[in-house]
Order: sequence, then structure tokens, then C-alpha cells
Amino acid sequence: VSPEVGDEGFPSTVDRVSEFIKEQGGEVKQVDQWGRRRLAYPIRRFTEGFYAVTQFSLDPKAVGALAGNLDMAEDVLRHLVVKLEEVK
Repeated sequence: VSPEVGDEGFPSTVDRVSEFIKEQGGEVKQVDQWGRRRLAYPIRRFTEGFYAVTQFSLDPKAVGALAGNLDMAEDVLRHLVVKLEEVK
């Protein structure tokens, strides 16, 4: 998340993404807000950003809508959705 949102705006951005997941019929299982960290490389002239890791379950057909929503969000610098396999 862009550092321009500040320490106060970061949790609301994470909450907005979690709400979008729930609206799509998903379930947010865990959210880790790492806070402000140095980026590995500059993104849109920023050298720092806020990091969050969210574990959720969502219908695979709705993942495209989530990615599109994150692409459109001006305060989200980068995102990555990864499928985790359950260990049996």
C-alpha cells in the first residue's frame, strides 16, 4: 500500500479489501499487517510502502474481480494472489 495513506489510512485500506472479499462470498481467515517497510525496488517513485498479508478463501471465478479491484485502487502499489494447497 502506498505510504501516502499514512499510518491511519493503512488499516482502512486493508479493511476495504477484506470487505470486498466478503462481498464476493469469500471468507477472510487471517490478516497480518506488517506495517511500513522498505520496498525491494522503487514503485511509482516510492521506496517505502505498507505491507499486509491476507489469507482468505474465495470462489476462483471471483479472484479476477478481486484482482481488478486491486488494480484500480490507487493506494495499492502491488498485489499478488497465490493459491495455497491444503495439507492432508
